[in-house]
Amino acid sequence: MVDPLSIAGSVAGLTTISAQIVGMAKELFDKVKDAPETMMQVREEVESMQPIFCQVQLLLNGSGSGLNHGNLTMISVHNLMAALTGCVIVYTRLEKKVNEVCGFSDPTTASAAWKRVGVIADRVKWGLWRHEEVLVIMEDLQRQNRTLNLMLTIITW
Repeated sequence: MVDPLSIAGSVAGLTTISAQIVGMAKELFDKVKDAPETMMQVREEVESMQPIFCQVQLLLNGSGSGLNHGNLTMISVHNLMAALTGCVIVYTRLEKKVNEVCGFSDPTTASAAWKRVGVIADRVKWGLWRHEEVLVIMEDLQRQNRTLNLMLTIITW
């Protein structure tokens, strides 16, 4: 059986990693000359997920507005966990890609290195961005977005 605390933990983790990815993508796009447009698209896509995670968190806390208890039974906790797991997988791939482009081989040291002045200009390797690979990740992210949106629509309709 899926533990509601593990779902809440997944949502909290996704919210945190969303903020990190958005920050890194914004920093890259703003500071690097000729940054690919897909970098901004990734940022926008990740930002669009944050309200969804907040809504899921509110529903888990029982404070979501418009909750239809009759429709709540239509969504299995396992389905919600599967959707959130899909988000974790996509976000992990995306974080790895952004760290790779920035020259960070170890994500645990990326935050400290990120704060150094001039790290972006020295580390960015646009050849690693691989537009087609990023588009696949974005499609996966959009799929997760639609899945969670559909679940929330069913629950609150």
